[in-house]
Amino acid sequence: MADTAAAQAEHACPWSEAERLAALCAYEILDTSPEQAFDDICQIAAQVCRAPIAVINLIEDTRQFFKAEVGLGLRETPLDVSICRQAILQHDLVVVPDLGDDPRFACNPLVTGKPHLRFYAGALLKTPDGLPLGTVFVLDHDPRPHGLTSEQAGGLRALARQVMTLLEHRRLVVTLAKRETELEQVQEIAGVGGVEIDLRTGRKMWRSPQYLRIHGLPPETSQGSHEDWVGRIHPDDRDEVERHFLAAVRDGARDYRAEYRIVRPSDGEIRWVAAVARIERDQTGRAVRLIGAHRDITHRKINEEARELLTRELSHRIKNVFAVVSGLAALTARGSDAAEGYVRRFQERLQALALATEYVRPHGPTSSLVRPDQTVQGLLRTLLAPYLEDAQERFVIEGDDAVIGEKAATALALIIHEQATNAVKYGALSTASGRVTIRLRCDNGELLLVWQERGGPAIEGVPERRGFGTRMAVRSTELQLGGAIRHQWEPEGLTMRIEVPIGNLVQ
Repeated sequence: MADTAAAQAEHACPWSEAERLAALCAYEILDTSPEQAFDDICQIAAQVCRAPIAVINLIEDTRQFFKAEVGLGLRETPLDVSICRQAILQHDLVVVPDLGDDPRFACNPLVTGKPHLRFYAGALLKTPDGLPLGTVFVLDHDPRPHGLTSEQAGGLRALARQVMTLLEHRRLVVTLAKRETELEQVQEIAGVGGVEIDLRTGRKMWRSPQYLRIHGLPPETSQGSHEDWVGRIHPDDRDEVERHFLAAVRDGARDYRAEYRIVRPSDGEIRWVAAVARIERDQTGRAVRLIGAHRDITHRKINEEARELLTRELSHRIKNVFAVVSGLAALTARGSDAAEGYVRRFQERLQALALATEYVRPHGPTSSLVRPDQTVQGLLRTLLAPYLEDAQERFVIEGDDAVIGEKAATALALIIHEQATNAVKYGALSTASGRVTIRLRCDNGELLLVWQERGGPAIEGVPERRGFGTRMAVRSTELQLGGAIRHQWEPEGLTMRIEVPIGNLVQ
């Protein structure tokens, strides 16, 4: 009958045994060592209930594990002698005044033999989802016909809630420790190290293991000072980097970014780091805390330097080609009065083409090709100078103007150079009467550039496929300028429209 009643009670439960065991497993509490906080709860339960035995138990599938106990001297027992096995099927405090008179427990070896238990009272340990994990219970060797007083029952329930609070807190601590370990692994894989700084004191409160590895610092130096950091910056970068950082903190910035060299104290090696950070401020705007990350970008910088060196070499060779062609033209015209004027004009256009070619290559940080006041119209006139005829301007540039930076100038130069080349080969400039009009308009924070060809060969429909130059123009506009480009192939000529946020032009 007892087994039937237990089965019926279990069947009536709103949870399954698999769910309950999964919830218990998630707390990772089974077979853990004794902990003072749980031991204290058992002591209080024994005192409140005036019982010689108090236990915090957790019910697994084949056993009950005692996380803490007073007066029992055991860490676990088989499940078939567990009294709490029946208690977790109930919904509240379970009190059995006399275990010897209860048919569910009268034959239990813990009742019939040592330690001769006769009284039981247990409060459920329930998850926030209502899944029972075990109980906080007290035992006595003598029956208690009147059970627990209301104060004792309330105290036992409160202690059960406190056990669950401890379990939740313990799980949170374990989870955070795992996340921290995983984060450190991710940082190591990504080559990123974290740092936290108290900006009121200048002390680095925390530096991750990967940060320490990047900076060549020993593992035990998880904290540090502003002066320590400044001392590791390469002497040639130190003043500028520190000035930039202090200005960001002082001037109300929320974000901080920098790339600079460090000298690792462990081996004296020079490394490049990229630093990004978020600056937290109080209600008055005072900087109080910085959370940031450092990444070793040495290999990227080496590749950039190698690429810049290769680009300079290529540029040098291109200039040599222009010089050779110019020299051959001069040599050919020597002694011919009729050819001198032609050669002089040819050399001027060749020099203009060489200058225009300079714009379509990447430039290093010391490049002075693009001035701070360089404008879009000025760039266009420089790029298109080789295509201007002496008798008639084949290009008309009109409308608004805007300042343009180095990166944006390179991207726009690639597009215009490609369009001009195509216009000479296939478009308006392939005929004597063809013209190209470029109109610029600044409106609502965007620059609209319209390239319009007229007077060239008639266009018979839209090209079936886009050539490399067209694809390159689309990618340069979208990825480098953050804008949009559209081509219209009309019978009377090509019209190209480029829309770019003005803010992106100053890059």
